[in-house]
Amino acid sequence: MKVLYLHGLNSTNINDRTHWLSQYAQVINPLMQYDNIPESYKYLEKLVLKHKPDLIIGSSMGGFLAYHLGNYYGIPTVLLNPALVMKMIVKPDNRIFPVKNTHYIAIGKEDDVVPPVTTKALLEEDRVNHFIKEYDRGHETPLEDFIEICKFSGYFE
Repeated sequence: MKVLYLHGLNSTNINDRTHWLSQYAQVINPLMQYDNIPESYKYLEKLVLKHKPDLIIGSSMGGFLAYHLGNYYGIPTVLLNPALVMKMIVKPDNRIFPVKNTHYIAIGKEDDVVPPVTTKALLEEDRVNHFIKEYDRGHETPLEDFIEICKFSGYFE
């Protein structure tokens, strides 16, 4: 299995998550600069077309881009407090989602960076197939929660 892992803003592409993932999959984990979202999206499209990942995992800003890539290419995603609120500011792609896919989403109930109520409203607005697991935490996702949501997706045993 191939997994595209997109870290969050001001984070790194090599961490305890990518280490855990590498036990189960080939991990493509680019170091992202999120200062130009449309250009970042174009770069990630090239990676998707080249590597053809089976799953995209994204955290926060990486979750925002993973969401759009997953929707357009029909690739399932695991999203950790995805910054979907960014679509009110910039949408990396204006194409219609041609294929349905599924999003497995971890949301921190006390997230003060990406408000959970906004994330849920935007998911309903887009009418995408999704499953949410809520945690009693803020924006950061501890490794234990990361592993739990990955296993919840059914892609990791």
